[in-house]
Amino acid sequence: MTIDILLANPLFLNQVEAEQEMMTPYFPLGLLYLASYLRERSFSVGIFDGTFAEGEAAFVETLEAHQPRLVGLTSLQPTRETALSLARLAHQFGATVILGGPDPTRYPEAYLVDPAVDIVVHHEGEATLVELLGLQGQNGPLTQADLSAVRGLAYRDAAGEVVITPPRPYIADLDSLPEPARDLIDVDRYLDVWREENGYASLSISVARGCPYGCEWCQDAVHGPELRLRSPENVAAEMKVLKETYQVDRLRVVD
Repeated sequence: MTIDILLANPLFLNQVEAEQEMMTPYFPLGLLYLASYLRERSFSVGIFDGTFAEGEAAFVETLEAHQPRLVGLTSLQPTRETALSLARLAHQFGATVILGGPDPTRYPEAYLVDPAVDIVVHHEGEATLVELLGLQGQNGPLTQADLSAVRGLAYRDAAGEVVITPPRPYIADLDSLPEPARDLIDVDRYLDVWREENGYASLSISVARGCPYGCEWCQDAVHGPELRLRSPENVAAEMKVLKETYQVDRLRVVD
């Protein structure tokens, strides 16, 4: 089965000692928002969640199973090296490789220095990925002319220099976003670990995007400096679904 895009979380719990000590794993909520947004626009999407996977061999198995045209990897600074390692595997597989998330947004050159990385999506990624997938569907392999016209990207030009296109407008109406595609991951595995290690079940939820502050370590955050809020009614409806579907005891608001 060939899919349009495989979105991948490069954090392997069994390889991160600090995460093993805490044992408070939360699934990659940002990727699940991207997945639901893309599916709503009729693109086929898969998720590779490294959290409980044994290692990179599991990622290769997922590539072989899904045959994605594009692979999108999220990355934080602590997962940079693992993300780049998975990027090389995806590149060898023949997929177009995209990096996004907080660390690539702030340091796109740290990823584009690796020839396995074709594109960095900076800042909010939903509309940018839709445009990229549409272009590839129409024109075949993406060209530099294609990329230069897309806002929210960084890529290498013919001389190997990093080109960064302007950021696109942020999504203003957060209530218009579909709920994260939690069906694409093993939520029960997360809940079982939470109950075994902490005595209660917990899931994460996002009620806002953006931040009005300017902390140095986060000053160019993915969702920008302007705080945008979901409506109370929209948030309460999602909380109700999570309680009824997964019988959670607690919710972590990640904003």
